[in-house]
Amino acid sequence: MISPDDTTPRLSLAEAARLLEEEFGLAGDLTALPSERDQNFCVKTASEPGFVLKIAKSDERREVLELQNTAIAHLARELEDLDWPVLRGTVRGAEIAEARSESGRTHFARLFSWVEGTPFAHAAPHDSTLLGSLGRALARIDRSLERFTHPAMHRALHWDLKRADEAFRHAQLLSAAQRVLIEDHIGAWRALPWPLLRHGVIHGDANDYNVLVRAGEVAALLDFGDMVHSALVCDPAIGVAYAMLGKCDPISAAREVIGEYQRHFPLSAAEADAVFPLACARLAMSVCHSTRNALEKSQDPYQQVSAAPAWQLLADLSRLAPGFARDACRDAALIGRP
Repeated sequence: MISPDDTTPRLSLAEAARLLEEEFGLAGDLTALPSERDQNFCVKTASEPGFVLKIAKSDERREVLELQNTAIAHLARELEDLDWPVLRGTVRGAEIAEARSESGRTHFARLFSWVEGTPFAHAAPHDSTLLGSLGRALARIDRSLERFTHPAMHRALHWDLKRADEAFRHAQLLSAAQRVLIEDHIGAWRALPWPLLRHGVIHGDANDYNVLVRAGEVAALLDFGDMVHSALVCDPAIGVAYAMLGKCDPISAAREVIGEYQRHFPLSAAEADAVFPLACARLAMSVCHSTRNALEKSQDPYQQVSAAPAWQLLADLSRLAPGFARDACRDAALIGRP
């Protein structure tokens, strides 16, 4: 049974098709896409390139969507060699439409152009070229966003690494063996010197399904739903967390990403020391949230897409000598510093 407090959109294909035609003047074939919070549809038309119809939770604030739209437009102007989704307005010229589902809830909706590419999770090989391109793309995005502000950027977001304690509360749902794998990472997160870390607007979710690859390099970054004002080093840390998944040598993969990030957007000494603990905190957040979602959203397999590889990575990291991974990542982040 769906909780009355659940604000997740659940439009049928027919409702989404009607929204697409009435608000955006388009007709096409719709296919549901996975998402943690929003409801997304791939739209294929006979005469135009594809689109993504994004329908937000009913409690999403309009100004947060405006933050995302404005940030995407900003990045598209500054980083033309990366691909960015292009917002298509409604038939009345608005950027954001309103949709009312059969359940009676009102949801904001947007239509973006489709961006071609292979998700990082499915791209191969994960060699130094691809891993380095991830670090380079994130560095250039973060450098560009240094000059970006928006009234909605200061918001409470459960995926913000500064608020990881909200996820760690779900550790009580884990087994004793699972809690052992994350307790040191939680402790390292609690000891981070947040006042020493630079802050600004970050993308906040460079997971391996939001990063698109073409010709062996990162070509695009999707899904700006976790944009927030936070510590800048959280962005490369999140990228590192997902880049380490499934690797025989996760620390070498992390160093490739961090080293290239450092070359394009140098980290401070405090940030260099924080990047690995933050990456591990992201993994711990992910498994805590996925464990909770396994109970609350058991019908949605996407909620568990990263759980198994994250647990495997946490187990692999637990077998490394204490301090080795943090020191190795810190050293990679300090390459070239005076």
